[in-house]
Amino acid sequence: MKYQSTIDLHAHSTASDGELTPTELVKMAAHNGVETLALTDHDTVAGLSEAQTAATQYNINLINGIELSMRWNNKTIHIVGLNIDANSKAIIDSTIYLNQLREERAIKIGDKLKKTGINNAYDNAKQLAGKGTVTRQHFAQFLVNNNYAKNYADVFKHFLVRNKPGYVSVEWPDLDETINNINSAGGVAVIAHPLRYKMTATKLRKLISEFKDVGGKAIEVVTGNNNKDEIITVTNYAKKYDMAASAGSDYHSGKTPWAKLGNLTTIPKELTPVWELW
Repeated sequence: MKYQSTIDLHAHSTASDGELTPTELVKMAAHNGVETLALTDHDTVAGLSEAQTAATQYNINLINGIELSMRWNNKTIHIVGLNIDANSKAIIDSTIYLNQLREERAIKIGDKLKKTGINNAYDNAKQLAGKGTVTRQHFAQFLVNNNYAKNYADVFKHFLVRNKPGYVSVEWPDLDETINNINSAGGVAVIAHPLRYKMTATKLRKLISEFKDVGGKAIEVVTGNNNKDEIITVTNYAKKYDMAASAGSDYHSGKTPWAKLGNLTTIPKELTPVWELW
């Protein structure tokens, strides 16, 4: 059911936990036939300027984006902000605060892994991140590279989830604050990959309802790894709550072949595409 879409509104670069620099990401998007791309790095807009320069070179329509971490019902949820003003005070202040939280978490993860006999995890993750934000993906890369785990899935199963040795809880901002920051930056707030949070249908409906009540406008109906039934499920949520629909691969690297840039199905015709909101 996959095909090559010309629009991909969820992708990551080395500014957060992606494999490619913003320039390389834009180049790959162009090669893959993507004409409109959103760079949505985790809690940072650091890659957008470089990506915009590359987008001009490769004739890509680049949408300024971000993927913000927030806390809802004691669970971490990701909200994508699309078509934002990357220089807005709300976004800049938010990224400063969020990256302080990420740095504190990274140090704690390193300390917890050290207690299990895994030394220098933080320093190595920091090195892998380069100028970007240290994320759990960088710890995963370190653990796989040094044979503490077979692959990324193995890392998150045995190290970085609740009740495992490298898990650290973070008190991210709440839903209201997160949506307000995106709206203040002139952007459109989108619930990222809604079926990935392993919620009951009742809780997911509650999340979408509260998201809409505080100014959220869209939901990712098409993602890089969902199937036909999942698309139907989220389509029904979008119709029930009058949400616009977004589509994004959530591309990070070649290690996630199910999340290839532009490798997306079409947004169902009965839904309003998110880009019609700007």
